[in-house]
Amino acid sequence: MKLAYYPGCVSRSTGKEMDLSTRTVCAALGIELEELPDWSCCGATHVPNEFVSIGLAARNIIQADLPIMTACSICYSNLRNAVQRLEVPEVRSKVNAVLTKRYEGAQIRHVLDVILEVLQKNDERLVVPLKDLKVAPYYGCLLTRPVGGLDSPEFPTIMEKFIKTLKAESVNFGLKTFCCGGPIFMPQEKAAADIVYRILKDARKADAEVVVTVCPLCHLMLDARQKTLEARHDEKIGIPVLYVTQLVGIALGLGPEELGLNMNSVSPMAMIERIYERMTEK
Repeated sequence: MKLAYYPGCVSRSTGKEMDLSTRTVCAALGIELEELPDWSCCGATHVPNEFVSIGLAARNIIQADLPIMTACSICYSNLRNAVQRLEVPEVRSKVNAVLTKRYEGAQIRHVLDVILEVLQKNDERLVVPLKDLKVAPYYGCLLTRPVGGLDSPEFPTIMEKFIKTLKAESVNFGLKTFCCGGPIFMPQEKAAADIVYRILKDARKADAEVVVTVCPLCHLMLDARQKTLEARHDEKIGIPVLYVTQLVGIALGLGPEELGLNMNSVSPMAMIERIYERMTEK
């Protein structure tokens, strides 16, 4: 399988482990990635002008003749939204007028969907069984939006299917599609912190050993904010938060440095040790 790869801006900053684990896991699974040669910001969620946002996304999309894959749910949502809006003749005409190459259509994929497709065809690549590992699937806001993508916005199940494919256990996590509070972190820090605390407490209540996510903003909020929350509430949370690519990388037997696990704020090493201990017990 060969795909065009859109890393997204955070792959150069707070989401380096997302990018590293994506490249490593795809290579291990025989998924060939061809990085867009001159990619730029997709428009993310902070560009208020619709045509500017669509134009930014289209500028990236026209660089590839292959289906485009990204690991960031914000980029995935924004690129997909652009593809949908560009079906409107007036929008396409206006955007094409400022592009160096005409937009003629595109297919946007998320790494979660791609990996799941590969593993469902051949799960013998999974050499480290994650059986008995309790995983909380955290979707966040954007993976399933706009409508018509890889799953239902209201009742998604693709992450549960992914977790099951890894032989792990998906816990009943009620806040799996709850907003992480990231968009309001700067102007309303306390409100955002309260949201994160509620999500993590819900995961703990479900007996999750790890939270798995698909969004670098969600990962930042749930992972990096834990120490602050522990100090504020005078309690230990200590639940690792991994990207889907990091979790599948563990199941593929890849090393911590290959997956960027040393970059996580809450170390997952104790969890990984339990995984290997369970292997020896069987």
